[in-house]
Amino acid sequence: MPTLDPSDLIPLFSQPPSSPTLTTYLQSLSPSSTPIPPPEIKSYPDSTYHNYHPLGLSLSFRPNKGLSSIDIYNPPPHPIPKRANQAPSPVYSPPPEVTLHFPSDNIILPPKKEGDKPLSIPRPTTFSLKANSTGRDFVSHLGEPTRKGSGGWTGLWLEWSDVSLKVADGGEVRVGVMVELRDPGAREMMTEEGRRKGMGGVWERASRWEWGNVKFFKVEQ
Repeated sequence: MPTLDPSDLIPLFSQPPSSPTLTTYLQSLSPSSTPIPPPEIKSYPDSTYHNYHPLGLSLSFRPNKGLSSIDIYNPPPHPIPKRANQAPSPVYSPPPEVTLHFPSDNIILPPKKEGDKPLSIPRPTTFSLKANSTGRDFVSHLGEPTRKGSGGWTGLWLEWSDVSLKVADGGEVRVGVMVELRDPGAREMMTEEGRRKGMGGVWERASRWEWGNVKFFKVEQ
């Protein structure tokens, strides 16, 4: 299976959809040597999306700014029930294997209060996304998110605005990461503590949820 290293995306950001470099890179992610089918294109006022369903990913282009982000989809293991009259969702193939390489084996956490020293906690130097990777896995590798939220069409999400990644020559690059977590709904196995809290403690519950989509985006200078 092809492997996607997010550090390889840095030279692709700001490229236009017609970029030969971008086309070559996408072809390298194809699990076979057959040409990649043309993307499904969806245009909106602020972005145009090129959806490559056979590759399990989507590219977002901004007017006059080129490629701004790439979304990678983790198909659900079970069909998601549809509401009456709901349009079918696009079906993506399993994505390439995604592996992040970090320049250090620790995460520096900001001090809890002014005057305290920053905290350092250990982490592995690589993070390979699996189909069952959870919100807790992301936090243990990336640290506490810069932002998080819920609601709307995105569901629950976590965002790290500036993540340092190691490249093959030993240098470092920076990329933004946003992950949407998939609510398992009625299939969720509640812990005893979760049962006592009822349906509250959503972020505690979400730490066990698998990822549904991860976005890598350009860090603005």
